[in-house]
Amino acid sequence: MSESTLFALVQKAMQSPADPAKRELVKGKDQVILAKVPDRSQKFKAPEILQPTGRWASETDLTKAFEDARKVNMDYIRTTNDDLRDHFFDHPVLGPMDGYQWLLLIATHSARHTAQIEEVKADPNFPK
Repeated sequence: MSESTLFALVQKAMQSPADPAKRELVKGKDQVILAKVPDRSQKFKAPEILQPTGRWASETDLTKAFEDARKVNMDYIRTTNDDLRDHFFDHPVLGPMDGYQWLLLIATHSARHTAQIEEVKADPNFPK
């Protein structure tokens, strides 16, 4: 859900008028996203739209949905000519972010959950 939901925000940002004057508002935020989003020392509750609800019938269906959404995102990244640095959309915690930063957020959000999965699997009570 986060792959496609966050990517929709990138698309929304690209529809806003370009505003190079806002670049100063997001200066240095790339590094903040890269450092803070994957950091599991601070917990966040996912918005309701992203919370698990059993949407997929099987792990295979879930994996396919993730891979399909990731492919859309990667195809966009590989082929876009959009000026990602001059279009902005506010994040509820991080404030204004440009399109490039939203794409960084997608990647680091996935890395955050990968680390979470590894933590769960490393627990001694995790089934072997």
